[in-house]
Amino acid sequence: MSVKITALAAMGALSALGAPSAAIAAPKAPAPVAADVKWGQCAREDITKGAECGTLTVPVDWSKPKSGTVDLRVFRLKASDSDAGSETAQEAKGAKPVKGTILNFPSGPGENGDIAFASLREALPAYDLVSFDPRGVGESAPLTCPTDKMGKIPFVPPTDTAAFNALRHNQKAFWAGCTTGDRRLDEHLDAYSTARDAEALRKALKLDKVNLYGMSYGTLLAERYLGLFGEHVNGAVLEGVMNPAQSRREFITTAAAGTEAVFDRFRAWCAGATGCALHGKDVATVFRAAQRNADAGRIPGGDFMGRPWTAVSVSQYVDATAGIKGFEEAAQGLLALSEGRNPLPEFPGGGGRGQGETTTQGQAQAGKEIPETFPYADPIVCSDFDMAVPNANQARRDLAATRAVAPVTGYSANSSLYTSTCLAGPKPAKGSSLPVTTRGANQVMLLSNTHDSSTPAAWATKVAAQLGKKAVHVVTDKVGHGNGMTDPDTLRKVMAYMDRLNPSTVGAR
Repeated sequence: MSVKITALAAMGALSALGAPSAAIAAPKAPAPVAADVKWGQCAREDITKGAECGTLTVPVDWSKPKSGTVDLRVFRLKASDSDAGSETAQEAKGAKPVKGTILNFPSGPGENGDIAFASLREALPAYDLVSFDPRGVGESAPLTCPTDKMGKIPFVPPTDTAAFNALRHNQKAFWAGCTTGDRRLDEHLDAYSTARDAEALRKALKLDKVNLYGMSYGTLLAERYLGLFGEHVNGAVLEGVMNPAQSRREFITTAAAGTEAVFDRFRAWCAGATGCALHGKDVATVFRAAQRNADAGRIPGGDFMGRPWTAVSVSQYVDATAGIKGFEEAAQGLLALSEGRNPLPEFPGGGGRGQGETTTQGQAQAGKEIPETFPYADPIVCSDFDMAVPNANQARRDLAATRAVAPVTGYSANSSLYTSTCLAGPKPAKGSSLPVTTRGANQVMLLSNTHDSSTPAAWATKVAAQLGKKAVHVVTDKVGHGNGMTDPDTLRKVMAYMDRLNPSTVGAR
């Protein structure tokens, strides 16, 4: 899962409440209906250069194929002759050597299917790439929600009973207004349904075998595909891995520990780097001063989401900037915040976690009319994970648990947000908390960064244990979410893994 948190970062995916139970069986996979992709012109202006767009029609409810259909936007980017390399005998015949096809499961939820095409083309050029906008996302019947209710969802649930009851009231109205336009489809936005859609795409493209790549939230989709249809998979590279088999409390505490670990590394860097704007200062004290300034309204302008600065947005700013822009810029920004200065240029609106809140507040600042509803895919998480905090008492216990493992940063705003969002939402799909399995014969490669506050390496360690000998876990010494293959050593390991499972083949694609 990339669950996005700011305009600076695409954040990680979420986990399920409840330990796996032997009494719950993973949903069986019905045979996908026969379907063909209808290729046509791409509607989006920002589509990956060279990509083709098409439409695939699938059942709304895979257990009842005749109950209605939904059209999914699909994408394809073929490997070029120069990208794929060459072999003398094949060149003589005018054939195109291609190692196979990579099926990309996009991050989010909310990212378009072609989101990873550019980076995959650079890292693994000898593969055709295919993907789709998952149901409820992009051009595949997008989920839309009421914007006024979005803006009232707190990143950290209130621990006061009256405030919590107000949140419950808001969430009932929020969920009543969230829809794809088809209430039947609203009930089938889960990862198992999306995995079956992916299998329909494989069959429609007449591919005997595929390789999988999933990033963040996309790893959950790939994991469920492996459990249902893994016999059709050669290699699978899952980056920023989600662990569905953990409780709400375990999820938010491991995420909080990941946020604190990034801060600790940032603090250690400042202690040793004379170029750090906070060198010689107690970074934790500066951080708390910045949070006090924010909560007291002493920081002018808006944060990266166009809202007034708060203690939560200070935490988000430091975490995201450290992981995306680097420690030096994070230090400069934190110093500014501690002195009551805004480190960001005037916020124009748009993008990032809390899409509806961000964009509508930006529009309000610009004097534009705010739409009543807004495309907002994040609630899809609640179809897969039982993240809702049930009452104020549990909210207090959750916050105490995260503060115990994160004494400075206190929590992971990215994970805690979902305990608010999922309140009064749908029950997760059956089997959503089951551990990861694969029907395939080959190992699954899991990629983690040492310091990733969105999808901590601890999650991948648990998934590796679930897969046993079917997993290989590669950890890159890196701060941030994803982009592990920009490390030369990690890329070599990925290429060797994929080459071993995908010898060059020739044929029409």
